[in-house]
Amino acid sequence: MTVKNITLAYVERPYSDDLEESVEWLLRTLGIAESMIEKYREILLEILQEGDSISATELAGRRGDPRTSVAYHVAKLVDMGLITKDGRGYRLRASTLLRTIEEMERDVLRIFEDMKTVARAIDSALGLPRRR
Repeated sequence: MTVKNITLAYVERPYSDDLEESVEWLLRTLGIAESMIEKYREILLEILQEGDSISATELAGRRGDPRTSVAYHVAKLVDMGLITKDGRGYRLRASTLLRTIEEMERDVLRIFEDMKTVARAIDSALGLPRRR
């Protein structure tokens, strides 16, 4: 069983088109704690700008951070569905960030459809009336 942990939070959109602010907003809406935003933003931007697969070791070397710390943050981005493992490295889940977000949206919709199917079965088993 594959488990993805997608957290969604309503955060007011930024008023500017600043790249770093936009990436930080995206990460906040995906539930990244405020105290960790800068680290995740830097790692995600490195991966986005790389284009190809990049290893946690290479990311750590570029950033001057311990590999274990970078690997932890990268694993969280994988768990969220933003990036994916690609051989010995990591890359954006889809060809663009927009397509990645669209894939994540489809994931969430599939989860809700499955939840509704199970909820209907539970309601039926309990004899609860169907209401609209």
